[in-house]
Amino acid sequence: IYIFICDVSRGQTSQAELDFKLKSLVSEGSILIAGEKNILYRYPKDENPLLIPASILKLATALAAFHYLGTDFSYQTNFYFSEEGSLGIKGFGDPFLVSEELRKISQKLSQIPGLPKHFKGLFIDNSVFSTKIKIPGIEFSKNPYDASNGALVFNFNTVFLKVDEKGIVSSAEKQTPLTPMVKNFSKNLSPGKHRISIPPNNSIKYVGELFQEFLAQEGFSFDSKNVTLRPLSSIDSLIYTHMNSSVLTKLISGMMHYSNNFIANQLLITIGLKLYGEPATLEKGRRALEEYLINELKIPEEEFILLEGSGISRSNRMTPETVWKILKAFSIYKNLLRSDYDTLSKTGTLKGVSTLAGYLPSRTPRYFVIMLNQAKNLRDEILKLILSSEFSKY
Repeated sequence: IYIFICDVSRGQTSQAELDFKLKSLVSEGSILIAGEKNILYRYPKDENPLLIPASILKLATALAAFHYLGTDFSYQTNFYFSEEGSLGIKGFGDPFLVSEELRKISQKLSQIPGLPKHFKGLFIDNSVFSTKIKIPGIEFSKNPYDASNGALVFNFNTVFLKVDEKGIVSSAEKQTPLTPMVKNFSKNLSPGKHRISIPPNNSIKYVGELFQEFLAQEGFSFDSKNVTLRPLSSIDSLIYTHMNSSVLTKLISGMMHYSNNFIANQLLITIGLKLYGEPATLEKGRRALEEYLINELKIPEEEFILLEGSGISRSNRMTPETVWKILKAFSIYKNLLRSDYDTLSKTGTLKGVSTLAGYLPSRTPRYFVIMLNQAKNLRDEILKLILSSEFSKY
């Protein structure tokens, strides 16, 4: 028997009424509302289960990146001129090497005194990252969330295309030239706009083709359009170091807004590189993130299982209390999150998984965690109940 005690003057939902309504909405999952020091409400009562977090895991990855790299951190990419007259690029994992940055790089190279406008070839050194990186949960497809990670990647390893009624393919971004390789693998797409991922075995070729297109606009040319993959040698001369114009704060804001899995795992791999050196691996990044949660946030290691940094793996696990502790630490960066239903929050979605975690619009700090590992995505309805409850008003 439930007795509903409501504050009629405020129209608030009582704890007993919240319990009753959540029974019909939560078949497998957990709801948590907390303040700075105490858990104020939990459903089911007294449970703190390990659940699939999906993309709310990005909150933890972002925090670790801020901790290890610093808010003003900016990725670099180095450019070299070889003794035989080739141009070289060494990547360090910059996830924001987008077309606008490539244009800036090409313009900077054109301004270097004495640098010839004609090169023998183009070579790439991607040795900073291991070539064996495989993100659990990602199987190659044309979907952009399946884009692969690497030391040198352009435009998030994706292309944005437009196909007309006659099947003619063009770039859907005026700032991004269409390369021959992209034309070839984009055949048979239906009319309309498509953002698709670059096949892993074509990533370096795409880097070469796209960069050569931008360089051509600045008057550069190459004897060969082929791209050579080789490590730097002692006789290769550094001619330019490009620091991305997007510092870490801006990068993470974009990652959160678009819930970009590629950026999250580039960051995870980068913090592993920072702590444990080359070659960067997924395992090093995962170890760095685990150590941050245990040592800095004092989260017991039995309260999370992490396989990667984006939330795309269905083998990741977190308890609601773990997410609460992460939210508290992330509160100084909460304005980087999207604002929905008057809350700053982060969503997570996989098949049969819907999560939502963030900050209630209360006078004192209040945090909420919704983790549903069930077929029905009812997180929005649950959030509305929480917002109408007594817990969101103080």
